[in-house]
Amino acid sequence: MPRPTCRKRIGFQPKAVFFKPAGIPLGVVQEIVIGQDEVEAMRLKNLLGFPQEEAANLMGVSQPTFHRLINAAHQKITDVIINGKALRIEGGNVTMHEEMAGPCPWKKHWGQGQGCASAETVAMSHMEKKKPVQGGIPMKIAITSADGTLDGMVDERFGRSKKIVVVDAQTNSQETVDNLPNMNAAQGAGIQTAQNVIQSGAQAVISGHLGPNAFRVLSAAGVEVFTASAMTVREALEAHKNGKLSKLAGADVEGHW
Repeated sequence: MPRPTCRKRIGFQPKAVFFKPAGIPLGVVQEIVIGQDEVEAMRLKNLLGFPQEEAANLMGVSQPTFHRLINAAHQKITDVIINGKALRIEGGNVTMHEEMAGPCPWKKHWGQGQGCASAETVAMSHMEKKKPVQGGIPMKIAITSADGTLDGMVDERFGRSKKIVVVDAQTNSQETVDNLPNMNAAQGAGIQTAQNVIQSGAQAVISGHLGPNAFRVLSAAGVEVFTASAMTVREALEAHKNGKLSKLAGADVEGHW
């Protein structure tokens, strides 16, 4: 008896599940079936740009399994394009994982009939749902923190910060997000922390340094990133208000920093 396979985590359900070449009648066109897990592998690797190791981790599979999935997907897509066949997305031993890191469009309740958008569309969708900006200053700012207080130091390691302080400039209120589970994560800490920031509704982040995957996730959601060093959270907020913090245009450290 063959060994049962584990369910693979997927992050979206496509709106369109059937594609055919123009000019060939449906009754005579040959059909290729691609699994939802194979499509997810392509989404993570080719569209969102995750390294294979992290993409495999997001799907809950080994790297060899992920490699087989994406190879099979590429072979099927190539066959469809070169030989003029139809493509149907169907099947695959999968489960929709709502808390999985790396969703598209990187917000709560993603994947529920929304499909997968490009990074630009994701950013626009997220920005439309954010609170308005007052005087050019984001209404919600997330700051990585060593102890979760305004007078504590900014934690300069974004993905492995202990706490995230989210300050609402409109109401002058604050909340603290516990980021402790990501401190000792073997991989994906930056992605998970970025997801926490996005779910908090923040429009900007203040931290010390960010790796490429965390920066990619935040950028895709339209979240601006500013860098602060040797400051308390309160001092960083004041410096940001006065335009004294540098805005990052890209990652400033390598992954797993």
